[in-house]
Amino acid sequence: MLCVWIEDPNSKAFKLHLPRIYDYLWLAEDGMKMQACNGSQLWDTVFAVHAIMSIDLSEEFGETLKKAHEFIKSSQVLEDCPGDLDFWHRHISKGAWTFATADQGWTVSDCTAEGLKAALLLSKVTPEIVGDPIETRKLYDAVNIILSLMNKDGGVSAWEPTRSYAWLEILNPTETFEDIIIDYSYVECTSSTIQALTSFKKLYPGHRRDEIDDCINKSTRFLEKIQRDDGSWFALIVAYFI
Repeated sequence: MLCVWIEDPNSKAFKLHLPRIYDYLWLAEDGMKMQACNGSQLWDTVFAVHAIMSIDLSEEFGETLKKAHEFIKSSQVLEDCPGDLDFWHRHISKGAWTFATADQGWTVSDCTAEGLKAALLLSKVTPEIVGDPIETRKLYDAVNIILSLMNKDGGVSAWEPTRSYAWLEILNPTETFEDIIIDYSYVECTSSTIQALTSFKKLYPGHRRDEIDDCINKSTRFLEKIQRDDGSWFALIVAYFI
């Protein structure tokens, strides 16, 4: 918002930012509050769907699932960011799900994977209960972006593939979070990816099967490699989850 204001304070681009201020800034009793994300709507919704479907209560919660299904479908990012992605060093985003809403627009690998898992689960239920399934091409778009986020080590990043050097962390301006300047492979993103791709290939066995199998195999080896001696894994807590 500040950038477009500097370019032209009367521009349409700046004016479009103004209504969204309230997504991130508000006044409370003890002063100004700010959040880095406009909510956790998609994340909360897909796990509610997972829970309901896991105990076979789709008919009893049909209306809830139908509303959740519509939200999931309308929350998928349908286009990449405008302009030359290479010039701006932006990763693709078409087909992704975010932590919150499509308007928020930040691709997250595990949100995309969990969104895909929920969409696949709902596609198995009759449309009379949960509504029409998501279009197949949009499922393909989700798979495409999940595959694009796998790193050379077999792990999966949160936002974009690891594409620079860890020494850039010396530029980290925060006082509370480490390792945020570039993206890394994370256990929870990798785990969600394996689960989503495994579910997908059961329903669509002919779509990019070799690439999907390769991703699952490499990601599995990554998880085995980083497991601690006590059998546990260290999971990332992304800043906006706190």
